[in-house]
Amino acid sequence: MRRIGKIIGFLVLFLCLAQVASAGISVSTPSVSPSGNLVSGQTQVSASFAINFVSSGGYTFDSENALQMSTDLDSATWSYVIIQDGVENPAVLEVGRNVNINGWVLSYPSSHELSMRVNMNGVAPQVTESAEKIIVRVAELSSVGSVISGTEVQRTAMVLNPSQIEEVISSLTIELGDLKTGIDSLGASGVDVSAAQAKYTSAQSDLQNAQISSDYARAQSYVSSAESTMSELRTLVGQMTAQKAIDDANAPVEQTDELINYFKVNKSMGSDPRLSPIITKRELAASLVGDARDLLSEGKYNDAVLKAADAQSKANDALNDAVALKEDVDSNPLAAIGGIFSGSLLIIIAVIVVVVLAVVGFFFLRGRRRWDELG
Repeated sequence: MRRIGKIIGFLVLFLCLAQVASAGISVSTPSVSPSGNLVSGQTQVSASFAINFVSSGGYTFDSENALQMSTDLDSATWSYVIIQDGVENPAVLEVGRNVNINGWVLSYPSSHELSMRVNMNGVAPQVTESAEKIIVRVAELSSVGSVISGTEVQRTAMVLNPSQIEEVISSLTIELGDLKTGIDSLGASGVDVSAAQAKYTSAQSDLQNAQISSDYARAQSYVSSAESTMSELRTLVGQMTAQKAIDDANAPVEQTDELINYFKVNKSMGSDPRLSPIITKRELAASLVGDARDLLSEGKYNDAVLKAADAQSKANDALNDAVALKEDVDSNPLAAIGGIFSGSLLIIIAVIVVVVLAVVGFFFLRGRRRWDELG
C-alpha cells in the first residue's frame, strides 16, 4: 500500500509540474491598418492586439521563458499595458523592431488573471522588389531562444516598390500589344475573336488606370487584375492559334481525300501505282494532324502549332501530287490506264500504229496491183 501511495504521489507531482510548464499565451488576431498593400518607405501602419496569459496550473507564464513581439516595419514604436486582475499597469513604451519581455515580469500565481493590450506603429520598410513583410509577430520563446510550439501568431502584408510597379506596367503593356497582334491576325483569317477582344479591352483598361493612379496600392490592384485577365487571354489566344493551325493543316488532307476518291471511283485507279505515294503522304499528314490535336488538348499550344505546320507541309505535298495526277488524267483519257501497263503504254501504242499502218499498206498495195492488172 505504501508503494502504491508513493507511485500515486509521484504521478500527482509530475502532473503538477506538467501543468506549470503548460502555461502559455493566447493572442487575438492583430488588427492592421491599412489592411491592403503598402508602399515602400511611405505607408504609415498601425496594429493592435491583445494577449491573454493562459495558466493551467502554477503560474501565468513560465519565468524561464520570454515574450517576443517583432515587426519588419521601419521606425517601429510599441506601447503595451499589462492588466492584472482587471487593473491596468502604466503603459510601457518601446522602440525598435523587436521587443522582448522577460518571463519573470509576466509570471504570477495562477490564481491571478493576466492579459496585455498592445499598440504598434511603424512605416512600410524600403524594398527593392515588392515582397511580403511581417507587420506584427508574437511568440513565446524558451530559455534557449526557440519558439514554443503553438504560440506564434503573425500578420503580413505586401510592400510595393513604386518603380517596380511602373516597370511591370510597361512590360505588361508591351505584351498586351503582342497579344493584340495575334488577335487581329486570327480575326483577319476568319476566326471568331470576340471573347479574346473582350479580355483585351478589360486588361487594357486596367493598365491605363494603373498608369494614371497616384495611389500605388490602387495601382497594384489594377496591375493584379490586368495580370489575371492577361493570363486568361494568353491561354485563349494560344488555343485559337493552335486550332487555326490544325484546321489549316487538315484542309489539304481533306482535299487530297476527295481527289483520291475521285481516282478510285471515277477513274477506276484503285490499283494504279501512281496513287500509292500520294496515299502514303496523305496518311503521314493525317497522323501529324492527330498529334497536333493531342498537343492542343494537353495545353501545349506552341508545340501544337509546330506540329500542325509540319502536317500542313506534308499535306500540301500530297495535294500537289494529287492535283498533278488529276491534270494528267483529265488531259489524256489514256493516261488513266497508264498504270495498268506500267511504263509500256507508249510501246503498245507504237505497236498498234505499226500494225494499223501495215494493214493499210497491205490493202493499198493490193488495190494498186489490181488496178495495174486492169490497166
